[in-house]
Amino acid sequence: MASGLPSFLLRQAGLQDHRQILRLARELDSTNLPTDSAELAEVLERSTKSFAGEMAKREHSIYVFCAEETGRRRVVAASMIIGKHGTPSSPHYYFEMDADERYSHTLRRKFRHPYLRLRYSMDGPSELGGLIVSASMRGHPERIGKQISWVRFLYIARHRRRFQRQLIAEMLASGEPGHGNRFWDHYGRLVTGLSYREADRMSTRDKEFIRTLFPDAPLYTFMLPDQVRSTLGVVGENARGAVKILERAGMRFLKQMDPFDGGPYYGAEIENLAPVKSFAWYRATKGESAEKEGIRYLVSREDARGFRAVAATAAVDNRRMIIPGAILDILRTKDGDRIDAAPLP
Repeated sequence: MASGLPSFLLRQAGLQDHRQILRLARELDSTNLPTDSAELAEVLERSTKSFAGEMAKREHSIYVFCAEETGRRRVVAASMIIGKHGTPSSPHYYFEMDADERYSHTLRRKFRHPYLRLRYSMDGPSELGGLIVSASMRGHPERIGKQISWVRFLYIARHRRRFQRQLIAEMLASGEPGHGNRFWDHYGRLVTGLSYREADRMSTRDKEFIRTLFPDAPLYTFMLPDQVRSTLGVVGENARGAVKILERAGMRFLKQMDPFDGGPYYGAEIENLAPVKSFAWYRATKGESAEKEGIRYLVSREDARGFRAVAATAAVDNRRMIIPGAILDILRTKDGDRIDAAPLP
């Protein structure tokens, strides 16, 4: 951070960011942050309408955030919120992870048999997704990954009525380079006849095949190879940092996993999330608060120009937030304007 100024401006993404976000999406290769140019353009158009409050139904809303280097306008990170994941026409499917306990008096032996059972919700939760930080910015001292993740909680807290009661996040599954997805290859491919990529892509348009082809009976995991069983519900190495941020917010492993790749679901009731409980609005007040006396916040401003936020050290006096004038300039706001904030972990 040069001269105490933040290196990144977090803001809502728009169609003008299409080229740069497409590049980021292809680093992540995620289905909910599309790598196809036309699909991503559709997502960004929906996002613009969602931020503007023009989406009548939560299941149609999606919010894409990006982080750009201040002064350079280079987009280096992105994240998103899906308003609602799970409707009667497109349910939220997941595997519930549970176990049976069996005891034989004759043998004097007790066994615990873990199993997976397909479940679904037609009134599903809101979902976090699409988190990606450019490889060149990973390890940056300002921890842009934490900021672009945390900004979603700040937005949810401000617009609580736009989201469901529960919030979830699917984390990348554990795996090894060059092995594809072992869980799908040992189960999903056998019950659907589809490759992992085919099934993952199809599920974004039509999930009917999941309900009709996946067996209703529980899948006892001892029937799977050891190298598959050991990855079920386990966070991939590249996602561990993201999980730590979610845990700081109050999200926990739900003992649920994705039916395609075995990735774990984390979640919580939105009202119980730490950044939502600590969220507050203030009147911006220009002032150079001492660095040692202030608290590190994520501070946002929303008006006709859209939503934007920065990480800044500020002091609070009743309903006033005392913040350096240079920060207010980056936020394009002035004394007396409403700003929102939540402490950064």
